[in-house]
Amino acid sequence: MLEVYLLKQGAQNAVKLSLPATDYELLDALEKGGITNQRDIYHVEVAGGKLEFLPQFIPDSANLYELNILAGRLAAMSQWELDCFEGMVMMDSIKTDFAPIAVERLINMTHSTADCQIAYEPHDDESLGRFYAENDFVPELEILPERIFSWLDFTKIGKELREAEGGVYTPSGYVVHSGEMSRQYGSENLIYPQKPDYVFLLEIAMLPQGDEPNDQNCVTVKLPCTEETLKAALSQIGADSIEGCCFYKYESTIPRLSEAFGFLEDIDQLNELAHAFTSFTKEQACTYKAMLDAAPKDITIPEALELSGQLQNFSVIREATTPVEYAKYMLSKYCIEQQDELFSWANLQRYGENLIAEKGIALTDYGVLWSMDGQTVEQCLNRELPMMGMKMK
Repeated sequence: MLEVYLLKQGAQNAVKLSLPATDYELLDALEKGGITNQRDIYHVEVAGGKLEFLPQFIPDSANLYELNILAGRLAAMSQWELDCFEGMVMMDSIKTDFAPIAVERLINMTHSTADCQIAYEPHDDESLGRFYAENDFVPELEILPERIFSWLDFTKIGKELREAEGGVYTPSGYVVHSGEMSRQYGSENLIYPQKPDYVFLLEIAMLPQGDEPNDQNCVTVKLPCTEETLKAALSQIGADSIEGCCFYKYESTIPRLSEAFGFLEDIDQLNELAHAFTSFTKEQACTYKAMLDAAPKDITIPEALELSGQLQNFSVIREATTPVEYAKYMLSKYCIEQQDELFSWANLQRYGENLIAEKGIALTDYGVLWSMDGQTVEQCLNRELPMMGMKMK
């Protein structure tokens, strides 16, 4: 519903995020942006979304978590409700000369659609006046002879009715809000995202037999878990073991692995990886996600598990996510007179790119990843190189 960019004060690279997002997606985006505590200052820019009219009305000071609540509300609304919402936004904007609208008020608009009415035919005063007259919404006109009807000034009728009702025209039609604005949400009740109590989440079911409908009972399994917990979950769906089961949903709080899991035969390795990840410190978890970010796109769960055992060989420079930032980071280690002047004149982009190429490090969304033993992440995976074919002359 909303596309936003997060930019930490003093940083170069913004982090893109689609809303609504889960708690772990929000926390991961903040981590990518180097926004690790409440003292960090960052800006949220709404760049677009499903409702093209909306971004221009969102304040520059909008709170990320409130924007996520708004996006969640909008995503759950029907098209009729979205049309009502657009009308209410337009009503507010006309009164305030198109000034931004507090996100708190926008959220409460989503709770206030029940008091809206929409006429989809009218798009201007003339068509509104005709619509009202033809549908007997103007009692004074009901007694007029049929031949007089065509003489009416429908534009004037529509204008008077619109101004009296406070209605507005939108691309969908004419919208009126006849009630009071709801106040079901208040900024003082804002709930901040919480770290999930799992690394991977699976919905498991028995494999359908023959022509059975694909509506088997599912059980949710959170990893890491004990062998006993997994057995108890399987017993709920009548399964003795993972064989003969399938998964209907897979979710990973490690975004890079959100599509890596494909077979329930890997569940033991998936559980082992989940146990390993929960044992990492905050910095280690960030380093591991940077390692995955630098890995091939088709990384598998066994390979991800293998990488977790090589965590001690890597480190992340959180202050740098671009060649320029890496160049500044490296130069700042030395006592350089008139450093700011040097930075303004030097080609930091090229210098940073040369350093990166020379040291064999990787730029990731979480920062600059460097290896203590000189091996890249891909080299650590020990993948076999493709065989080169031979041609006969």
